[in-house]
Amino acid sequence: MPSRPADPAAPARRRGTDPRLAIGIALVIGSIAAVVGIVAVSDEGVDVYAAPELLTAGERVTADDLELRRVALGAEVGSYLTAEDMPEDGVVVSRTVGEGELVPRGAVGDARGPGSTTVVVALTTPLGATVRPGDTLDLWSSAQEEAGRFGAPAVIASEAQLVREIADDGIVAGAEEARVELLVARRDVARILGALANGDALAAVPTALAIGG
Repeated sequence: MPSRPADPAAPARRRGTDPRLAIGIALVIGSIAAVVGIVAVSDEGVDVYAAPELLTAGERVTADDLELRRVALGAEVGSYLTAEDMPEDGVVVSRTVGEGELVPRGAVGDARGPGSTTVVVALTTPLGATVRPGDTLDLWSSAQEEAGRFGAPAVIASEAQLVREIADDGIVAGAEEARVELLVARRDVARILGALANGDALAAVPTALAIGG
């Protein structure tokens, strides 16, 4: 008996979905999700400011003076100065921050109204070789009396902080005086300015030396 020709109108037989194809697709999707998850975890962090060089108390710094580092701090993120925390007019450093260190929020203050300020004074005797920026000093004054005589010394500013020593670039360098910039409490400014106006003999005596180099 001759075979009957296929009916062109008959619907084509549907093939079942190959389970191996479904498994392959699932593996690909799983791999992509895993990679995305790893990248997301590794990218967890926050932009925190670090000091590219030593920051001493009294300095006013802005975002341009610092460098941003993306770090994962977890619960400690609130302890450091982030990009979101930085005011447009910058901050004032209230204690020394070492070169390369992350900037703690407790080490900076509002630049608009700090409780301290810097003054430049000429010391009768130079600072010791071990004294460096960041060290805490007491500023002593011996009041000038008559005929070049000076009275008993007294502290006119306690817990001042050395910001920097100022080199004498003049033609004649003062061998007996050392000019320094100090961070002092605003309440001590009047006494310091009075001593300078009176020509008193000033000396800075370290009370604490900064740790490290």
